[in-house]
Amino acid sequence: MTRPFKPPPLARDTTGFRCNSLSAYAWKQWTMFEATFAICGLEPWEKLVFVIVMSLLTFLFFTGLSRVIPSQLISLLPRIAYYLWGDERVLNHWMDHAAASVKEL
Repeated sequence: MTRPFKPPPLARDTTGFRCNSLSAYAWKQWTMFEATFAICGLEPWEKLVFVIVMSLLTFLFFTGLSRVIPSQLISLLPRIAYYLWGDERVLNHWMDHAAASVKEL
């Protein structure tokens, strides 16, 4: 009677990429970034231009978002109150109550 072949145990874990250091983690993230945007075939100076342009666009997007969202929320609050409670006066009552409590401080 023969027993089935049983491979010897592996000396180390080869199931996946282990990030034991910050540099390994950064390399993994950079590789995923390159693969996502298909820039792995570009020359180094083209990659630099691409990263600078993407960083600038991201900065402009979040700057614009941080300047627009507060003013939009102020104009949307009455509409949200109307949709939730059917009346905008509920919001006005809350705002008056909040303003009075702030004045007390």
